[in-house]
Parts: sequence; structure tokens; C-alpha cells
Amino acid sequence: MCTSHAIVGLGLILWLIPSAYADSPVEIYQRRVIPLLQSSKASSCSDCHLQGVKLDDFLTSDPKATFASLRARGWIDIDNPDQSKLLQFIAKKPDHSDDLMDQVRSSELKAIGEWIRASVRDPDSLDTPLPELNDLKLDESLIRHARKDRVLNRFVDAVWSQFERCANCHSPDRNAKQVEKNGERMSWIVPNSPGDTLQLLEDRDLINFNKPNESMLRTKSLGRDDHGGGIKFPADGQTDREWVGFLEDYAAIKKERYANSSDIPKNASIRTWRTGHHLRITDLQKLSMGQYAVVVMYAVKADGEVDKNAVAISEGRVSKDGTSWGSSLMLIEPSRMRHTGASVAWSELLPDGKYELQWLVVDDATTSIEEILAMKSFARFDIDSLWKPGHSSAKSISFDAFHPIDK
Repeated sequence: MCTSHAIVGLGLILWLIPSAYADSPVEIYQRRVIPLLQSSKASSCSDCHLQGVKLDDFLTSDPKATFASLRARGWIDIDNPDQSKLLQFIAKKPDHSDDLMDQVRSSELKAIGEWIRASVRDPDSLDTPLPELNDLKLDESLIRHARKDRVLNRFVDAVWSQFERCANCHSPDRNAKQVEKNGERMSWIVPNSPGDTLQLLEDRDLINFNKPNESMLRTKSLGRDDHGGGIKFPADGQTDREWVGFLEDYAAIKKERYANSSDIPKNASIRTWRTGHHLRITDLQKLSMGQYAVVVMYAVKADGEVDKNAVAISEGRVSKDGTSWGSSLMLIEPSRMRHTGASVAWSELLPDGKYELQWLVVDDATTSIEEILAMKSFARFDIDSLWKPGHSSAKSISFDAFHPIDK
């Protein structure tokens, strides 16, 4: 009888031992977390970060050292493990995420969550000394700069904001005739979705990550490659500099060329948003072909006083024969359209009313908007009402109708 009881007791002990071992944080880590680190699939980090953050940057092969490191970083809450920041980071789902990444995110949450809950109950894990943190591959400013939402914001500010000039031929809500003639490749704008548009530009190889200056998105807009839509903006001007700035920055992030935050370029302090209000000035005199010039627009108040702050600017180059100039208006700092890409009626941002147009010839196309706005114009033209957007409704003004401005 005693022997029988001993055998049963031994069997119970042997049955309990693997169960206890299976619940240990070390075993959970090896069985559930390590496979995530070894997987060929991208981690959930890549859903939000383009550079500087990967799961295996913070989770090593040593579970106790990893636990201590995450605690030192403040990413594990030992009192409320399910509220740990690491789990919150993993659970954070961007606006655009596919089913595969959702599955990866779910697997990470279950595995790492189970390991954290086991570790906060484990004395050995809790007693592991917290290390000094110097393990980040990139500094925190650069990690934030390379976040997808930050990149998308800069894309909206610099590039998407100017797509009004491209939409007639390249947006599927406007380009039925172009698609019928040239095929679906004409459509690379996704209406009301800058994130999907940026991805489509990559998929269509319109962005050159090795030589961003030679991206087809830019070279066609400048007329350097065959482009049925003609030249969309002047080389080296405000729009071109913004596009080049974004393309170079985006390429540097995607190719992991940045070493620290000192490499990050500065953004322009004034942003613009392209409207559909086209402007043409004729009968120019004494100007050479390709001369860079701008029109700055100011609102005229009810009392007839011209507002000191410009509401819009338009840049372009003089025609080949030197007698005409044409472009469209760009709103200055249209805050309601920044970082969203949402469609807003132009009447909300640029209401009908009286405006003064000031003509400026600028010797250097690389002159910043700030410098242009500080220049003194020598000619102005007053308009009593805003004209309709669209190429067919372009406002055409003879330079002879401009009035001199007293210095």
C-alpha cells in the first residue's frame, strides 16, 4: 500500500514538474518569444516605424536581461503588467494595416503578454539589476522622425499639397479620358488618401530611392522626361525644393542612411497648398525666357486697406518668347488641410472678395518664401472678385493693366 502511494506520489510530482517549468518566464520566452525574433516576417514595429525600431532591438536571447532592460526603459508595469507600455506599443494599430500584420500583432501581444505576466511573478526576474540604457541604434529624435505618421505628415505638407496640378490627368475621379487613351498607369493618385498614394508612387517606381533627385515624379513634373501635361513647376523653385527635400529625406530613411538626428534636414517654415485657381499674365516686356517670377496675393479689407499678410503666392517662369507667364495660386499656411489630405472647399480657405496681386521678378529661384514676402513689389493689380478654379477659367491679365507701386 505504501509502495503504491509512493508511486502515485512520484507520478504526481513528475506530472507537476513540467507544468511548473512550462509556466516559468524563461520557458515561455524560449517557446513563444524567441520564435517571433527569429521569424522572417516583419514585426509590428514596422507598421509604425521605418527606421531605428525593430522588435529584436529590445528583445534579446536572454529573457532576464531583456526584462530588466525593458523595466529600465519604463516599458513594463510590474504592478499592472497588462498595462505595460510595450504591449501598448504593439497594440497600436495605424490607419493602414493589412491582415498579415494584424496576425503578427496578435501573436506578439499574446506571447509577450504571457511572458511579462509570468516575469512580474518571478523573483529572479524582479531581482535582476536594471542596466544603464545605451542600446538604441539611433537617437530618439531620429526614431521619431522616421515614424510613418511623421513621414506621411511631411509628404502631405510638401508633395500631396501640390497635387491639384496633377489631379486632372492622374486622379481616377478626373482622368477617365486619359485612362481610356493611355491605360490605368495614368492613375497614381488615390483620392483623399495620401498614405495609399505614397505607397502607389513606390509601387509604380515613381520614386527613385537611390537617386531621389531623378525620381520620375519630379523629372516629369519639370518636363525633363516626356510628359503630356507639360511643365508643372519651375526647377529650383519653392515647389521643386519642397519635393526634392521630401524625396531625399524619405530615401535616406528607407535606405537607413541617417546616423543621428543631426543629419535630419530642416523643413520650410512656411508651407503652401496648391489651389485650382489659374493665373496668366500677358504682354510682358523686357523679360528673358525662363525668368523666375512670382505673384503674391493680399486680401483687401472692407475699408480698402490691404492686409499685411499674404494669403497666396504663385510661382512660374516666363514663356519662351518672354511675353507671358502662367501658374496657379498656392495658399499660404492652409492649416485646415495640413496633415490630413482631406478635401476642403476652396471657398472656405480662399473666400470670394477683393484682392491685390503684386508682381515680383526674382533673380534666384531658390529664394525662400520668407525672403520673397519681404521684397518690395513694383507693380500691382486689383481684382474685385475671385475667379473660378480650373484651366478653362484661368484669370488672364495684361501687364499693361498693372499699376506701379510707390516705393
